[in-house]
Amino acid sequence: MKIILGINAYHADSSACIILNGEMVAAIEEERLNRLKHFSGYPINAIQECLDIAKIKSTDLTDIAFNTKPTSNLIEKSLFFLKELSFKKNQSVKRLARKINIEKKILKNFKLNKNVKFHFVEHHLAHLASAFYPSGFKKSNGLSIDGSGDFVTCAIAECEQKIIKIKKKLFFPHSLGIFYHGMTQFLGYRNYGEEYKMMGLAPYGKPKYFKKIIENLFKQESSNLVALNLEYFNHWKPGYRYIADDSLEIDQIFNDKLNNLFEKEKSENEEDFTKDFACSVQKVYEYFFNKIINYILSKNYSKNIIFSGGCALNSSANLILTENKNHFENVFINYAPGDNGGAIGAAFVVANKYYNKIKNIKTPYLGSEYSDIEIKKILEDESFKKNFSYKFYESDDEFFNFVAKLITKGNVIGWFQGKMEFGPRALGNRSILADPSNPEMKKIINSKIKKRESFRPFAPVVLKKFQNEWFESDFNNLYMSSVTKVKKNKQSLVPAITHIDETSRIQSVDENSNKKLSSLIEEFNKLKKIPLLLNTSFNENEPIVRKPDEALNCILRNDLEYLVINNFVVKKNN
Repeated sequence: MKIILGINAYHADSSACIILNGEMVAAIEEERLNRLKHFSGYPINAIQECLDIAKIKSTDLTDIAFNTKPTSNLIEKSLFFLKELSFKKNQSVKRLARKINIEKKILKNFKLNKNVKFHFVEHHLAHLASAFYPSGFKKSNGLSIDGSGDFVTCAIAECEQKIIKIKKKLFFPHSLGIFYHGMTQFLGYRNYGEEYKMMGLAPYGKPKYFKKIIENLFKQESSNLVALNLEYFNHWKPGYRYIADDSLEIDQIFNDKLNNLFEKEKSENEEDFTKDFACSVQKVYEYFFNKIINYILSKNYSKNIIFSGGCALNSSANLILTENKNHFENVFINYAPGDNGGAIGAAFVVANKYYNKIKNIKTPYLGSEYSDIEIKKILEDESFKKNFSYKFYESDDEFFNFVAKLITKGNVIGWFQGKMEFGPRALGNRSILADPSNPEMKKIINSKIKKRESFRPFAPVVLKKFQNEWFESDFNNLYMSSVTKVKKNKQSLVPAITHIDETSRIQSVDENSNKKLSSLIEEFNKLKKIPLLLNTSFNENEPIVRKPDEALNCILRNDLEYLVINNFVVKKNN
């Protein structure tokens, strides 16, 4: 029996997973345990939590897979470092040294079997594997785009049966992901992982600066699919800090030349400029994304495509893949296309050496869960007992009816069920749910808990069998991977989840993908004739809640009144 531990360390969103005897049984991000968003150090707690979920000891592990291969792309790395002539100052060299010593960290913290095997899987191969193996495609194009990993920023592959062959690579420092990140910084969103804010803002503007960005920030004469004009960027210079250790320290990616380029436009009307610049950057990203897609299509390898890497989280651009049937007949994007999913991809690569098929690879519900006995004990604890009252429902019918009625009456509820999701999005087990038909619901949620920018949209979760009635897409959007248009005759019925450009980033569910959530939506549909709910992550400017006490404390800090946890309906005392 093989027991494989997958690890993503020294990249953003460090994580771990376990494949036990050919079945994925556990996966969790370190941030959910140490409560530090986008934690990028070594996932010590996540490894232990995976061992606990799998009910095994560290000495049982037979294989450990890392989503990095420090010896990969050595020629390209060496040429780049020699050009800089500054090994001492270069942070890339320091990151490389840290990855080379990655084994020592786990040996320091966990007792291992002397026969355990260590596997180093190239970063983008892990990304591709995290999508190809769950896709179910026998043959497929593979695409991975991100900031950078193992010195590669984009990988295009041919995937067939169990083999993934990377056919083309784009190398650092030319990166579509770094471009998008840098432009996000330019608009004032400085924290790591805030690209989604610019994506949400983009529909409010016009692409006025599309041509100016293309002509200045990119090299037009280059034969590469993407070639940055490095005069506007800092990330390739010696001493630039992009440190993935216990915290992400990221210097400014763009330089003053970009400030000078847009100084006049920015000074005229900063609010309009911000919207128009966001729109322009999104359209520039889509321009180069289309260029990459057309290159893949020109190879005529397959009518299927899998897409991974951090850029696969750009759900607006993903519409290019999911809606254009002239491009690809079948598209698959996994629930964790970013670096967190690299742990899973690395484990998949190793597992496919041993097994013909890996089980349980499509579900994101792989994290911590809590029994009714555990939950009742927490609710009865003195620290919570005085603040909450609760009722447990033995009957599922009564339970779903009561909760659905709560939502129809305008209540926003915390929804905490079963195993926690893996990945960046709340997919119905650690969610906040609300009525999408209330035109004030966006404001209500922001005032009660989220405290986020007003321009950012909220997403719906819809019963798959009704998807085509409400949205202009039949793409099986299991993981909120792509936006789609809300049908014209339905937009006025669900204003809380209809963005300014008439789109929504939907999650499709049925009883097979999430039985409890789909049962609740069925009951809500009986009451309101609307087969969807507003679904947002259960958190408040922190990582998504993992434990019952975190959910209770989150509700105590804000204006939510109800927490629904397993079949307990918990009400905050006034």
